[in-house]
Amino acid sequence: MPEEYGDEHLLAIGVMTGNSLDGADLVLSRFTVDGSIEDLCAHAEPMPDRLGRSLREVRAWVNEANGDMAKAAEPGAFFSIERAYTEFVAKAVRELIAKAKADVSLASRHDLDRIDLIGSHGQTCAHCPPSIASKRGGATYTVQIGNAQTLADLTGLTVVSDFRSDDLMLGGEGAPLAPMHHRHLAMQVRALGRFPLAFVNGGNTSNISVVSHDATTGEVVVVGWDAGPFNHFPDKLMQTERGVSCDRNGDVGRRGAINLDLLSALFHRAVRTEEGDGFLDKPPPKSSDPAWYAVLPELAGAEPVGDAVLSFEDRLRTAEYFAAYVVAHTLSLLPPGLQAPGHFALCGGGWKNPVCREDFIGVLNGDSTRPILPEHVALFASIREAAARSSGGRATVESSDRYGFDATAMEARGFGGTTSRSWARRSVLRARDVLFMIVGGGVVAVAVAAAVLLGSWRWVL
Repeated sequence: MPEEYGDEHLLAIGVMTGNSLDGADLVLSRFTVDGSIEDLCAHAEPMPDRLGRSLREVRAWVNEANGDMAKAAEPGAFFSIERAYTEFVAKAVRELIAKAKADVSLASRHDLDRIDLIGSHGQTCAHCPPSIASKRGGATYTVQIGNAQTLADLTGLTVVSDFRSDDLMLGGEGAPLAPMHHRHLAMQVRALGRFPLAFVNGGNTSNISVVSHDATTGEVVVVGWDAGPFNHFPDKLMQTERGVSCDRNGDVGRRGAINLDLLSALFHRAVRTEEGDGFLDKPPPKSSDPAWYAVLPELAGAEPVGDAVLSFEDRLRTAEYFAAYVVAHTLSLLPPGLQAPGHFALCGGGWKNPVCREDFIGVLNGDSTRPILPEHVALFASIREAAARSSGGRATVESSDRYGFDATAMEARGFGGTTSRSWARRSVLRARDVLFMIVGGGVVAVAVAAAVLLGSWRWVL
């Protein structure tokens, strides 16, 4: 905990909006000097449809400009949209605080008029980490919109933001950011005998954090990466063909059947980088981009699968199964030397769909009703065996709520916390850097002195 906060605890609000653009997740948490974390209150604020559409436009502008914000901001609506997004976040913060204060027991135990800070991730519009930039031959960059100063003005609270830039500049991928936070949480769960443990986030994209042992040193190690699309395809189908945001409770998808040919097409053709490489088989470190998720004509019902166009229910059911399949498959990419996880803590709104959750459990434990692509049969068998060895039986899959960590607010908590988020090289101030600053300051001082002596200096008040 930073020394400037003299108390023994920190009250922080974490805010996260994801690529699904369906709302903001917030959590008020208490962080203590002994490293413990207590979630006090959580809130989900639905995003207005109009704002979601506007943010999709901004995302398109930023990607077309390849991260050049001067060019991306040329459309006159850019700054008004950013302002609307920031006001939306501020409203969500106020709603969270009001909800917390309305809890008489909570308000009696904590001074909710002394919240220390907001950690606001902002809305990601583009992300080009080293793993992508090196292939493009260009610079790394990341773009999250949301004006931190405006948010501070609107809420009256200190705001911490821009979480990704330093990690990128220091050679990291900048995403996912949660693994270091998950490592901290895993140390608490370890006491329950749930170790090695994987945190699996299901949002528009799924990502995984594996907290395990190094086989050689026995040291606790955390690794994390983006697995691939999760809500993306099911949500697209529901929005395009049914006019609703998602398949709530899996009610529609459950009426369909998994089509193995469509599953194969999704795995091999629907998730490719802009260079045409298959993302799902790519080893970590890696982070993905929703721009790489292609709605295939077979998935959209515009072309047949085999001899016939599939029903909407079958296409949706296969897309939901694909979400769970991608997460299970990504376990094959675990770096060598680490013990595979046998316990899985699910977080993120996507896992509220029981169909996806049941599919993931079924695949991990060898349910014969969950089909596996022929080329993956041996691979998935080894994944199941490794998980069974680690757990001492069947893999355990539970919501992170089971361990006292709000599943919906998992990422939001990470941005409100005090945990380091990067394993890139540490930033240091070297002697040559100090010398450079002294010389630079001297040049400025000489220039100002000369202007004053020549009578050309003008004070601007």
